Amino acid sequence: MLNLSSGPRRTLPVVSLIVISLALIGCGGGATRSEPSGSPAASPSEAPGTVGHATGATDVILRAEQAGGFTAPAFQITRVPEFTLYGDGTVLYQLPYDPNDASPIGPPRLAVATMNAEQMDALLAFAVNAGGLGTAKPQYVNPLVADAPDTIFTIATDDVAKTVTAQALGMAEDPNNPDPTNPDAAAIKALKTLYDTLVPFGDQVARGNATDAGSYEPTAYRATLQEGQAQGEMIDWPWTDVTLDDFVANPDSSFRVATLTAEQAKALSPTPEGGLFSVGVMGPDRVPYQISLRPLLPEEPS
Repeated sequence: MLNLSSGPRRTLPVVSLIVISLALIGCGGGATRSEPSGSPAASPSEAPGTVGHATGATDVILRAEQAGGFTAPAFQITRVPEFTLYGDGTVLYQLPYDPNDASPIGPPRLAVATMNAEQMDALLAFAVNAGGLGTAKPQYVNPLVADAPDTIFTIATDDVAKTVTAQALGMAEDPNNPDPTNPDAAAIKALKTLYDTLVPFGDQVARGNATDAGSYEPTAYRATLQEGQAQGEMIDWPWTDVTLDDFVANPDSSFRVATLTAEQAKALSPTPEGGLFSVGVMGPDRVPYQISLRPLLPEEPS
């Protein structure tokens, strides 16, 4: 279980970019994916200096996630960030889909890793410099691709704190051979390199750039309820301690939401950890409903 206490701010030691490049983009044992050919080379002139940041277990220091796009509502409401680095060095990252997973169809599960101070400093310096977040604009629009998701980066250090959104990142062209007439080509290429470094982060764990800490075991879930037609196999309302009145109106959508404990979530599926898409449930009022689950993250109130 993750420690949810907050902590003081920390300034980390200087790490040369030569070490950073070897740690983050060099070839290493256990790698399962080759790095983009446009990965930055080490350059002593780009030495990052110190990287200060908050150190709490709920402080989001670096995050990569996707939002929007032409996808089903159940997919949108169960989405979680693909990568999050917290101030205490904890990483939550999404695993690839497992075709052998016997659980009901749902989002990929989350895994946990830990990073020490030097690894965090290297990753944050990479994100700011070679990853382009230090100079990135707030938004990059891609007019060549419609209905594609946005890729959203969040960084929060003492020197760089911003959110950067890139529409259809890397989908309109080869990011390693960008359109030279596009004034944002270099920035888009850098952001794509950063995304490919963070997702899937299991590659970095395999290289020894973080330490595996097992699976993420959520202590609470956001359940979303939608009235609908009975479709496929339905289960009876599985709870005696959760009622329809516990699902309250969500001002941001037409869905109703409730917070479930881990045990309550397991009444819908024995393996709900990654979340669940649209489980058909016959309500106590004998009305069919679709219920989706999304695990709550450490910084999200339960």
